[in-house]
Amino acid sequence: MKNFATRYLPIILVFALESIALDWAARLNGKPLYQTFTFFSAFVAAAILLTGIIPALARPANIHTFIACFTVVFATLLAVPFEFSDLPAFQPLIPTYQLLTPYLLWRMVNGALLLAMSIHISARFPRANPKISNRFILAGYLVSFSIITVFLLSSFPWLRLTSAIFLFLEFTFVIIFFILNLLLAARDAAPENLHTAQQARIILISIALAETVLWLRPLTLAFGINIIPYNFILATQLFIPAGIAYAVLRHELFGIDRVLRRTLTYSALSLALLTLYLGLTTAFTALFETNTSRPLAPILSLLIAGALFEPARRWTQNWLDRLLYPDRLKFMSAIQNVGTSLARANRREEIASLLTSELPRQIGAEWAALTFFPKPDIPPAKHSAPSWNARLVAGNVVFGGYWLGPRRAGPHYDNEERSRLQTLIQQAALALAYANAYESLYELNQNLENRVKEQTAHALESQKEVAAYQERQRIARDLHDSVTQNIFGLHLTARGLKKSAPEALKTELGELENLASSVLREMRLLLNQLRNPSGEETVNLTEAIQSQCEALANKTGPEGGPLLTVETDLPEALEIPSVIAEETLWVVREALQNVIRHSECRSAKCAVRCDDVLRVTISDAGKGFDMQTIPAGHYGVRGMRERVLALGGEFKIESEIGRGTILEFSLPLPISSS
Repeated sequence: MKNFATRYLPIILVFALESIALDWAARLNGKPLYQTFTFFSAFVAAAILLTGIIPALARPANIHTFIACFTVVFATLLAVPFEFSDLPAFQPLIPTYQLLTPYLLWRMVNGALLLAMSIHISARFPRANPKISNRFILAGYLVSFSIITVFLLSSFPWLRLTSAIFLFLEFTFVIIFFILNLLLAARDAAPENLHTAQQARIILISIALAETVLWLRPLTLAFGINIIPYNFILATQLFIPAGIAYAVLRHELFGIDRVLRRTLTYSALSLALLTLYLGLTTAFTALFETNTSRPLAPILSLLIAGALFEPARRWTQNWLDRLLYPDRLKFMSAIQNVGTSLARANRREEIASLLTSELPRQIGAEWAALTFFPKPDIPPAKHSAPSWNARLVAGNVVFGGYWLGPRRAGPHYDNEERSRLQTLIQQAALALAYANAYESLYELNQNLENRVKEQTAHALESQKEVAAYQERQRIARDLHDSVTQNIFGLHLTARGLKKSAPEALKTELGELENLASSVLREMRLLLNQLRNPSGEETVNLTEAIQSQCEALANKTGPEGGPLLTVETDLPEALEIPSVIAEETLWVVREALQNVIRHSECRSAKCAVRCDDVLRVTISDAGKGFDMQTIPAGHYGVRGMRERVLALGGEFKIESEIGRGTILEFSLPLPISSS
């Protein structure tokens, strides 16, 4: 009851008062009210009246009620035509109100009321202006009624003219004030005021087009120029209901959302189609109503009208959907496109891109976000409040959460659109389930392929190792049966000859015996390496290096004395894998041979350290050489470096002419060896 008293009763009272005032004016004028209106003026007045009444009934609010009251006053004012001939002949010493006709007197009072109400509406619609107080609005009412009172009661021409000028200036001020407030709202760039700014732009254009001509007419009449017909004034006033209707349909003016717009539009459409159906039935009945076909006329009329009704309804509905609801068609098309893409998606990244990039772009949403389990199922803080959200659930498995931001321009998502979104999210959840299964199968397949490749490579490597092992065993047998036996025979021969030889040859035969013994030890080491290719057995590197150094020391050099004296710094016993020992001994032997060949020095140092890696240093105090000018055809350094690097080690040589040479290399060792 309270809402009725505050929202609807004022509209009824204003309409009743305006009807009483019009009836009073018609009685005093001696002409019926229906004869006062024209068809065009009644049509324009009805359009403006419905523009204000429907929002107040559909979305009750105080400002909507006030706008409805304003449109009642404005519509009744426009309903009675006003021409140049209606102006009275102003006479001095007679109050103005006595010179006016009842219609003109009623029009003047309504005009003053409309000016004050315009200030009130401008300060509170489409959004409230906090800078304009209620006192300012009340002052507008007082000024407007004061000026019109002075004008109606004045009997002096100068006072009458002055008050008329003030009325026109007030009219000018109201129009400028209205336009400036709308312009201020239209230029608001804040995202939360987007709808209000769009509404204000449309109302601003409508008011400017309608009221400019209305403002010019009293100015031309004051100079006695009648160049703007009243029907032209009425035609320009249609910009107001047209602009407001467009703002309601496209930008939710008065808070009328799409559901209510659709209800109102399709109610009117149904009424129009029903009228069309009845008209077609009547027309076809009259067409077929002859003496011979009289019994069949109603049946034929109903059949033909029914056949034409459905195509007409479908065409009209499609036309209205395209005209009034382009965002809805865009939304449905986007849902269909994304659903089709989801049906072909088989990767999580592709599904995420469709939901967070493609879908919001096509429907015009500000943002979209998707989180996958086990991340927290909460909306991202960097975005505005979501307009819709859902969980991606397939069966009893939760894959994540989805949030969709509001549209950049357009209404909120209605129930039908939310239902379509929910269906799309369910499809996305199924697509994610399929994508997870696909990725798991793909990963399993890749693992199987890798395992097959590894096993195949391992089998081939095993075959190669078996073949290499067999070949090494054969070579070891051949060396043992031929070369080793010959060297052993040479060693025995040298020992036997030394016992019976003259003193002059005993020294040379002793060296030959030692050389054969050294070669025999190296051959046994080589045979051990050939017999043990896996490297699981170890070799005493200290003993092997000492044997090599003793063999060089026991040989006689060209100048007499040992061929090379090596000062060693070795661990007591260093057991390392035979593969590493073999390469290390080869590098040491090659380095000592280089000292003999190139350094012109008969002494060297060999140091071995072992912690987590094996470090070997060989140095001499010979003539040295330039590292940049190694002669072509000398591959000893290159061979040593390649052997060390092949085992993952490091190799370095430092040498200067006249300052000797230092060779260092290191090799990684297994943990057990180090």
